[in-house]
Amino acid sequence: MRTAAARQTSLRTTERPRENWVSQIGSFLFVLPYLVAFGFFLGYPIVFGATVSLQHWNPMIGSGGWVGLGQYLNLFNPSDLASQQFWQALLNTLLFVFISVPFLVGIPLILAYCMYLSPWKSVFRSAFFFPSILSATSVMAVWSWMLQTEGGPINHFFGSQIPWLVRQPWAWISIDLVTVWWSMGFNLIIIYAGITQLPQSTLDAASIDGAGIIRTFRSILVPQLKSILSVVLILSTIGSFNLFAQPFLLTGGGPNNSTMSVSQEIYNQGFGLNHMGSATAMAFVMGILLAAVSFVQYGTLRERRG
Repeated sequence: MRTAAARQTSLRTTERPRENWVSQIGSFLFVLPYLVAFGFFLGYPIVFGATVSLQHWNPMIGSGGWVGLGQYLNLFNPSDLASQQFWQALLNTLLFVFISVPFLVGIPLILAYCMYLSPWKSVFRSAFFFPSILSATSVMAVWSWMLQTEGGPINHFFGSQIPWLVRQPWAWISIDLVTVWWSMGFNLIIIYAGITQLPQSTLDAASIDGAGIIRTFRSILVPQLKSILSVVLILSTIGSFNLFAQPFLLTGGGPNNSTMSVSQEIYNQGFGLNHMGSATAMAFVMGILLAAVSFVQYGTLRERRG
């Protein structure tokens, strides 16, 4: 009896590694299509881009010679024109981030709470989210017409001659206004979904205790949405750093390059001047800076939640 039991135990122990191995192979086969797509659409472009950034690369004729880290070192050379334009564009982008992100988080938060209290939730969800599905070209074309200094509907409505797109600070105000209107719908839906998942008993208890709408919003809603607001904050920061279509189509980077973004400068270097190596180096530096900012944001918000 003991011998038979020992044999069965040994057979089970030898079968388990085989079952685990077969299970791992099956899991890998399910993931394999994604890995192939990831390598083709993301992995290869990253490796190719890193190679291009180490060369004088012209998109028309290809490589013009290997320069190593020269493209990156030039970005930190104060006397280099491309370096000056890059850091000025980065400062412009940071200014846009600091202005736009609070509105991209705060306005959707308030509207999501108002929508939660409203009986016409489906109507408001559709109305607020609709601009997010429109293409950048169509949105910027309409707003460019509406914000014209002379003949624009907005100036006609106010009876003024505000130079929305050709002078500061109106150019930044216009870009931020368009950005918030165009892209806040996605954040609003995320925050609204988080509000609907809050315990109804907590909100009912606050109402019974006499807490009004503002007190409930400030003392109950916001604290319990910290995790969701952290995600929205990081996504809004990344999206704002990738600013391109708004200044490109509304102001052309003007006046005097004051609204030129990093993405627009990279585009000009790569496709306007055919300096693809320098443009790729700028893109990698921007990616590293953006990853660092997102990491600091996530760490700070995580400590506050703790």
